[in-house]
Amino acid sequence: MKGNLRGGVLRIVQFVLGLDGIFHVGIVVSAIEEGATRTAILTGFQACVFFAGVYFIGHDHSHHKEHDHHHGEE
Repeated sequence: MKGNLRGGVLRIVQFVLGLDGIFHVGIVVSAIEEGATRTAILTGFQACVFFAGVYFIGHDHSHHKEHDHHHGEE
C-alpha cells in the first residue's frame, strides 16, 4: 500500500508540473506578443525545467519498478 500511495503521489506531482509547464508556454507566447523578450526567455527556461521535472519523475519512478522486478527474478 505504501508503494502504491507513493506512486499515486508521484503521478499527481508529475501531472501538476506538466500542467504548470503548459501554463508557462502560454505565458511565453503572451510575453512575445507584448514584446517582453526577457520575460519570454526566463519563462521559457522555467517551462523547460518543469518539463524536465515531469520527464525525470516519470523516468525515475519506472526505473525503480524495473529494478525491483529484475531483482526479484535473481
